[in-house]
Amino acid sequence: MSLSTPESVRADGRMGSSRIAAAIALMRPKQWVKNGFILVPMFFSGHSDVQLAAAALIAAISFCLLSSTIYILNDLCDLEDDKLHEKKRFRPLPSGRISVPAAIVLGVALLSTSIALPLVAGLPVGFFFLAALFAAMNLAYSLGMKHIPILELFILSSGYVLRLIAGSTIVGEPLSSWIVVCTGLVAMMLAVGKRRGDVANALDQSGRRRSLQHYTVPYLDQLTTLLAGATFVTYLLFCISDYAMQRFGADVTITSVFVLFGIFRFLQILTVESGGDSPTDIVVDDGPLRISIFMWLLTFFVIIYLTP
Repeated sequence: MSLSTPESVRADGRMGSSRIAAAIALMRPKQWVKNGFILVPMFFSGHSDVQLAAAALIAAISFCLLSSTIYILNDLCDLEDDKLHEKKRFRPLPSGRISVPAAIVLGVALLSTSIALPLVAGLPVGFFFLAALFAAMNLAYSLGMKHIPILELFILSSGYVLRLIAGSTIVGEPLSSWIVVCTGLVAMMLAVGKRRGDVANALDQSGRRRSLQHYTVPYLDQLTTLLAGATFVTYLLFCISDYAMQRFGADVTITSVFVLFGIFRFLQILTVESGGDSPTDIVVDDGPLRISIFMWLLTFFVIIYLTP
């Protein structure tokens, strides 16, 4: 009697694991790093309340599921275009690794869970309003606004600001106006960098992304330079503001060094190395940029939690 696993069973196992891998890839978990903005107000508040921290974590998880739902919707809307895209054709839907009905079922499940979690946790009403606004703006983006040049950049960057404000509703403390503006500028710089990568590397071979026809590399370089300067100046104004000085002390200005390094490194990746079409990949994969972000967070941790 043979004790080996039948070939049909092994094949079914491989297909099952392949479907699971495709479903996970469709959710784009690598993009969840963006939802770390929801945790930022909790970190900077200096609170050590476990329940408050748990609520902030649930809020971040809810946004992870919601953003995955939006990615699935966007992939469904762009299915035919993605099949002709240099990179996107390898995604689960255009490559055929997952079917359209399966993607719809997964999207509904993720959306339902993203609503149920904060409801059970009793998160504030303001959080639900911001989550709904986030979903509505991304829905509008997927259904057509992504083809409107410049406006689509504002929609893309607004998601980061909404995440930051949603996190502040959990903590219950107002944010510095300077840091909200700075977050918006950083997000806009990432969005412009993404479009520069698309244009410079000619990733949209089909030409169906109509907004790209209104951009050129020199124009996007000008926008990036403008945004980089505005971001750093705004961050310096935050550092010397009464809000920052009273909350963090004069040592907060040290953190501007890491911000400046991060901006310089991003510009280097964008213009010298022709990257930028995937800002999340840059943040997750680039060593120097990761180190600058870590040192920025570490310096604030020392100032907030370890300095008397």
